[in-house]
Amino acid sequence: METASSSSGKRKLIAIVEDDVRLTEFFRDLLKLKGRWDVRIINDGQVARQQLPDCGADVIVLDVGLPGLDGVSLYKMLRGHLQTRHIPIVVVTGSHKWELERMGIQPDILLHKPFHLQEFIDVITALSPQEPTPE
Repeated sequence: METASSSSGKRKLIAIVEDDVRLTEFFRDLLKLKGRWDVRIINDGQVARQQLPDCGADVIVLDVGLPGLDGVSLYKMLRGHLQTRHIPIVVVTGSHKWELERMGIQPDILLHKPFHLQEFIDVITALSPQEPTPE
């Protein structure tokens, strides 16, 4: 996890739960380039289930296809957990919304692969606004 701090206040933490290394590196680099967010990458659903309740994430970016524990099951667990039920979850998937609903989840925010980079940044910015930079 990257833990740099900002002089303007607490940095927002984005937890990315994705097993595609190239995609996680891309998300991390894009978030560093476009904003002042800390990023925590978790590449296994079971590890995410253990770590997310206590990591203090402001937003969770969740892939549906994960090793260890699938993203649909993880989503349901996170929504039922006292410490994570309030955290916005951005579901990133190649599945359609109706397929996810059939699997038992109705994500608030769905990014359907492939998506535009600006769409990803816009969603993260809306869910986790950055502190203004002091002048």
